[in-house]
Formats: sequence, C-alpha cells, structure tokens
Amino acid sequence: MDKKQIVMATIVALGIYGLGIAPSIADDGGSDSNATVYIQDAPLVQKTLPVQMFAYGTVKPNVNQTLNIVLPRTGHLSSLEVQDGQIVGRGQKLFEFSTDPSVTLAYDQARTSVRFAREDLARTQELFAAKLATALQLGQARKNLSDAKQALAALDKIGAGRAEQWVTAPASGVITAVNAKVGDRLDQGGSVLLLTEQGAVEVVLGIQPEKLGEVHPGMTVQLTSPFDSKMTVGGKVAAVHGMIDPMTRLADAVVDLNSKDAGGLMPGMTVTGMITLSSVTSYVVPRQAVLTDDNGAYVYQVNGKKAVRVNVKILVDKDNVYGISGKLDPKENVVTLGNAELTDGQVIRETDNFGTKKSSDAK
Repeated sequence: MDKKQIVMATIVALGIYGLGIAPSIADDGGSDSNATVYIQDAPLVQKTLPVQMFAYGTVKPNVNQTLNIVLPRTGHLSSLEVQDGQIVGRGQKLFEFSTDPSVTLAYDQARTSVRFAREDLARTQELFAAKLATALQLGQARKNLSDAKQALAALDKIGAGRAEQWVTAPASGVITAVNAKVGDRLDQGGSVLLLTEQGAVEVVLGIQPEKLGEVHPGMTVQLTSPFDSKMTVGGKVAAVHGMIDPMTRLADAVVDLNSKDAGGLMPGMTVTGMITLSSVTSYVVPRQAVLTDDNGAYVYQVNGKKAVRVNVKILVDKDNVYGISGKLDPKENVVTLGNAELTDGQVIRETDNFGTKKSSDAK
C-alpha cells in the first residue's frame, strides 16, 4: 500500500469514529445478560393497607338540622331583612308580612259567630227557665257556642287577627335558602327561607355509576379541602342514592360528619373524599419497584447475584407504594432502583451510592 492509500484509510477511519459509528467492543462480561448492573434493593415487607376510593364532593346544609321558615297564614311578603348565606342570631328579624284580606274576613266572621252564639245561649237559657225551650234546644245552643269558640281559637293560633307581623329567627344559624321575594303572595305554610344551624353540614360525594356497588353506608370517609390540605374532617357514609344526578352524571353518596364541629367546612365548598372500602394484607413495595410491559406488572427479586423477574398483581395503590401479590419469595429482597436496566437472570451488584461504581469495579 502506497503512502496515498495509507493516508486515505486513516482519514476514513477517523471520520467513522468522529461520527460515532465505531465498531462495538465487547466488555469483560460478554453478553448483556452477563453484564453487571448496579442496583439498590429492600426487604420484602407484608402490611395491611386500606383499599380506598377517591371522589369529589360538595358541602351542603344538613337537612335534618334545617328549619323551614313559613308563613303561618296566607299573606303577602312586605319586607325581607336577610340574604342567602347570612348568619343570623336567635330573635333577629327575618321578614315582615301582611295578612291576606280573606284571612282577616274569616277572623272577623269567627268573632261575630262567637258573639251571636253567646247571645243565643243566653236567650235559650231564659226560655228554658220559663219552660219555653227544650233541653235539646239548650244543648244545641251550648254546642254552637263551643264550636264558634274553637273556630276563633284556631284563627287566633295562626295570628289571623294581626294585620302585620314580623317573623324572627327561632335559633341562631345560617340562611341557606331564600324561597320568596318581597311582594309575593304565599299560602299558609308557604316557604319563605331555610335556616340551618351553624356548622350543621353534610357532604355529597359524586360516585362513578359503575363503582356505586362498592360504596355502602357505614364506610369511613376522610374529607379534605382541595385548597387547604390541613382542613381535614372525618365522617361516615350515611346514604347511597340509586339514581344519577342529571347535572354531574354521577350518583350521590351522602356523608355525615363524625362530630358537630364542621372543621371549617361551609355550605357550597368543594371537598375531596377518600372512602375506605376495605383493607388488604399484601406485600408492600415502593412504587418505582414495579414495572409493566405487555405481560403486565412485574418486579425483580435478588436471588444471590442475579435478578429474577416475578410477575405480580397490583392490589392496592396508595401514596408512593403498591400492595402486590404473586409468586414472591419473602426471603429475597426486591430491587427498588436500577430495575429498568435489568433482564431476567441479569447479574447484579448492590451499591449504596446508586449511579456510581466502586473504583475497583471500574477497572
């Protein structure tokens, strides 16, 4: 080979190495399966973990501790002193209403009936004393007076004799709904507003319809504000609704709080709920110890100086750990770091400082 050919061969070789197209050079280990991979491992531990379901919900007034403030008689709402969400004290003015003229007329007629019945009884008694009326007529007159008095007492009970009346709060609480406006004519018993005891709330969680069968009354729930993780309140599922909310397209699960202290929860707030469905005893490993491929989930266990693949099933996913089951050897550690580089039967070596090799091994 002349000098020109030698120079050209050298240039080509340098170009190949410069482009990174260098021929592979086998290491001392030979094939990849024999190459040493540095890992970290941990003992296989068995624990009992809760199986939980996550759901979003809304804080609502507790219907069992809510008063429906109504008109005691037919009338017109003439003044409204409170608004939705307002905190009120016992005895505070809520609204004023005017008695309907038809009620006033009925009351006047009842008073007149009592007066006439009393006069009729007195006249009948005089006739009876003169033997001009029978005992039957006297008894009827007495009954007429009794009936008239009862009718008047019933109207007095609802305040029919009052043209105007203020309604005050029977207890301290929060106005959770205003159902009427000034000028409305309401029948007797017509709802004006709802008053809920302060702190008396319940939580309605939205459950996916296909998972509704997993939720049952009595299950414990941990409620948390998504805006403040420190705001947590415990509760229990009180009821599960068997129909879909047309707005959320979810089924409702009602949660009662464990205590009267709502822990800062107020009607209208959004919360997250963690429902404990059951508990499972399983092997617990760090989340990064579990890998997946087309065959499913798996881990590597340390068998001597080799990694052994074990197919597993994930039973619980909680925080940063998995609860798993499979043909695991409880005496062998599970690989927690470096497992992504492993194959079944791979030679492994544990290192305390993951990602670096000992100087003796690097030579």
